[in-house]
Amino acid sequence: MPPPEPSPVRVEVLPPTQALAIEGDAQRYAARAPGVSHAQLGELRSGKVRIDQTLDLHGETIERGVARLAEFLIQATRTGYRCVLVIHGKGLHSEHGAPLREAVLARLLGPLSGFVHALATAAPADGGEGATYLMLRGGGR
Repeated sequence: MPPPEPSPVRVEVLPPTQALAIEGDAQRYAARAPGVSHAQLGELRSGKVRIDQTLDLHGETIERGVARLAEFLIQATRTGYRCVLVIHGKGLHSEHGAPLREAVLARLLGPLSGFVHALATAAPADGGEGATYLMLRGGGR
């Protein structure tokens, strides 16, 4: 008897917000919503903000990775986390560059932007170009 088909992942997401202002390039990037100061973004970029939770997406397909990202953001927001780290990898072992990193960033700037107050490439100690810090909307306990 074959194993049962996995049930589809269902997630409720916040509606997308106003466009995040993007700075940097494809390797080292940052984005912030209106109301986020340069100082706050600078703290995030340098890794000076305490990371409340980490999501490691290494080895995930794009489809499963972005589904896990949405689930994670819902839970992190409900928990009241302020800053999280998403490890997506650099794409060094992928034939096509960094498809998961690109897909994660596209979702964070698009359909999942309702969760994001600011984001930035992680500091080298936290994964550098293979990870992204997220400052969440409504976070903070």
